[in-house]
Amino acid sequence: MAVAGISREDWRSAAGRLALFAMLVFGVTAHAVGLSTSLHRFESGTPVRSTTYVPRFTEIAALEGRPYRDFPIEYPPVSLGAIELVAGTNGNQTGINLVWFMVLWDLVTVAALAFGWGRRAAVLYLLLTVPLLGYLFTSIDLISVALAVSAVALAVRGRERLGGVAFAAAILAKVWPLAILPVMVVKGKARALTWSVAALALGTLGWVWWGGPSGPLQVATQRHTPGWEYESVIGSILWAFGRGGFVSINDSTRLGIAPGWAKALLLGVAIVGIAAVWYRASRREPREIGLPAVAAVSILMLSAPLISPPYIVWLAPWAAIAWTERTGYVRWLLAALLVVSGLLFVSYSSALPDVALWSVKALLLLRNALLAAVPAVYLLERGIAPTEDPAAGSGVDTRLKISPSVSS
Repeated sequence: MAVAGISREDWRSAAGRLALFAMLVFGVTAHAVGLSTSLHRFESGTPVRSTTYVPRFTEIAALEGRPYRDFPIEYPPVSLGAIELVAGTNGNQTGINLVWFMVLWDLVTVAALAFGWGRRAAVLYLLLTVPLLGYLFTSIDLISVALAVSAVALAVRGRERLGGVAFAAAILAKVWPLAILPVMVVKGKARALTWSVAALALGTLGWVWWGGPSGPLQVATQRHTPGWEYESVIGSILWAFGRGGFVSINDSTRLGIAPGWAKALLLGVAIVGIAAVWYRASRREPREIGLPAVAAVSILMLSAPLISPPYIVWLAPWAAIAWTERTGYVRWLLAALLVVSGLLFVSYSSALPDVALWSVKALLLLRNALLAAVPAVYLLERGIAPTEDPAAGSGVDTRLKISPSVSS
């Protein structure tokens, strides 16, 4: 009789709590395994593979002189400072330091998601990043991710000055957060936008004064590296159809010729596309953050002559937020993008390149097609399918009012 007296809503609440707890356990366990695997890779004492970022980080820290002025650097100043901090006397020591440092920023990202959008978004981030654990802790991209997510979370929670400064730091760590800066306009956070622009201007002036005017150009062109990287949209098409051979330049595998006019055209298209995404976001109700952010960053990535596997990490927290704001096919589109990206990375170190190279090319083309599908879906859809919990995606005034059962 007691069981029969439990309402359907109570059953759904209990099931939701159980599902959220199961996802949390799975996500934490997977991240712990990923951490252990990454550490073992460097603690084993085997030579660090040249295909990872670690040798380059070790090399940068060992160079004599002032970065940007005396030798070219492809990383903005905040990332450069992180590289100097984690670099050891050899690749293995650098790798160990890097892994632990990235774990810290991963935790910051989880905390920022929980603070800004609730526990459900944080748990979903842990779940959605499982396919990316092969490189999550061995690059420095989590720094910009954590700073950008923290900045937006602080801004939507009323800490606009601190959020604006954090956003400037995110851009000075990696340039990509520029694509989501308009979120401050969409959410009506003019003070945060002002602080972000002011801090970014001061930081850029300091960068140019210290490193010289060529510093930003070195970052934008990856040390003036020519051609298309083979994972970029154009590079992947050239590779798939056998046009041109690989050339390793500045630690990047390139092919073909990338003329200046083509890069400028793609940049112009990206600016127009990103503006269209945020204009649409500003004209729709409810005002969402997740899917527009994924769409804007995807457009930026599609227009670049270089797409590196860790760039997909940029999308993960916004995809987690989108899962709390949306239902239906959008969720599975975002999950498919992250899963295929993880499978693509695994395929590089498998036997597939030797026995079935076509399958690796197919995975790469599929990954890029999914990247293009996200902004296409957002710009072409007619309306927003509401979540089961209307308050789940608001991210501002309702999180503290949501009971655990509803947020599940």
